[in-house]
Amino acid sequence: MDTTTNNDIILDKQSNKISDNKIISCLREKKSSTLVFWQRLKVGTSLRNLFRYATLIDIFYILLATMASCCVGVILPIQVVVFGNSINSFTDRSSNLCSMNLTSLGQQYCPSEIELTSTNFYRLQSLCNFTNTNFTSNNYNFKDQTKNQVIFLVIIGFISLICEYIRITFFNITAERQSRNIKRRLFEAILKKDIVYFDKHKTGELNSLLIDDVNKIRDGLGDKLGFIIEIFSNILSSLIVGFIFGWQLTIVMIAVSPLILAAFIITSNIITKMSLVELRAHGKAGVIAEEVISSIRTVFSYNGQGREMQRYEKHLDDAKKCNIRKYTIDGITRGIQVFLYRGLHALSMLMT
Repeated sequence: MDTTTNNDIILDKQSNKISDNKIISCLREKKSSTLVFWQRLKVGTSLRNLFRYATLIDIFYILLATMASCCVGVILPIQVVVFGNSINSFTDRSSNLCSMNLTSLGQQYCPSEIELTSTNFYRLQSLCNFTNTNFTSNNYNFKDQTKNQVIFLVIIGFISLICEYIRITFFNITAERQSRNIKRRLFEAILKKDIVYFDKHKTGELNSLLIDDVNKIRDGLGDKLGFIIEIFSNILSSLIVGFIFGWQLTIVMIAVSPLILAAFIITSNIITKMSLVELRAHGKAGVIAEEVISSIRTVFSYNGQGREMQRYEKHLDDAKKCNIRKYTIDGITRGIQVFLYRGLHALSMLMT
């Protein structure tokens, strides 16, 4: 009886020890996987390395598209100033009417059957005798100002259309040329590799490098780069216009703007690096799928469908977790950006 009890105690201790070891190993595995995840996020590249495959023609296209992007960014603050002047013309015209004694003017200069109000003054003033007053000239100046501002806005829109076309077209052209050059050099480098290299790297992984990764580079070198340049030129020109027309309010808004900029930079960096991790996980899953499809008879003959599905789903789960983390961080930071942006608007309203 005592022997049985001792054996049970020993078995319980062994089982507890095994369970403790499993828990410790699971915690270590989770910790190591987390460390590997954040280490993989540190992988990146510089802007100079992105353009190392550009030719002289590509550099010319990039410079031309960059100037067009800067032009588009500068046009928006100018357009806001012109539009603000147009609104001021309307408000000045209305405020002039509010300051007039229209009843007295109607009795003095208009026929008895006409009663002047702020809504019908400019429509009925031709029926009144305002020859010796400045009302007609004021109305004429208002029409002239409005006409000039409309023409200026049309010219700005036409210039913006041309610059936007140049930006999108030439950035996409140079991105396509550089991606084709990258694919060609990558294919040449693969052909020069030894047989040992192909033993360590799967065929699907090489296909992923040639197609998916290069396409990501092309997207980064294309219209998105021009859009970033446009945003920075827009910020710089808006600051200049702001200091010219209202430096007090501009200083207050600049004091809060670094918070929005910091949230934007953090978001873009994390999303870019997480996208790289997600892309690699999808690439590994694609390698497994290509291997299984190419040798599907062997898989069926050894009844290995379940194991291959587990391998495939493991990499998809990694991509799923990375995707969830990416869009969670994106949602939080975007919410912070919108909160700060609306708060900045409220502060500017209070200051005015």
